[in-house]
Amino acid sequence: MRFEAGRLFTSLKGAIPDLKATVVFDRAGEFEIHLAPGFEFDADTFATEYTTLFRIAQRTADDTDLGNVSEQILITEKAILLARRIAGDGIAVFLCGTNQQLGRLRFEVRHLIRKTEESV
Repeated sequence: MRFEAGRLFTSLKGAIPDLKATVVFDRAGEFEIHLAPGFEFDADTFATEYTTLFRIAQRTADDTDLGNVSEQILITEKAILLARRIAGDGIAVFLCGTNQQLGRLRFEVRHLIRKTEESV
């Protein structure tokens, strides 16, 4: 199953107007990114470090018998990041501005991922 960052971004942008970027990681750590016009950040560093962070969270969950990580939330001074596991051990990360309502973001991302998985 192939998740495309651009397609996920476009599908979610109507419901989440403050969406800044979508990053899709595959099992091997390769990534694809789609940025909103005018938004820039160091994607290579982000990809390297965020995949490590997600793997650490997964190992912690495994080591403590909490099961698989399905979602991870990171809130910084400038952004809200929601990482969601996708089919094939991939990860989709959605990056929004801090004005985004977290509950709405989580709902829309779960709905989009479920819909995308069912259509393939």
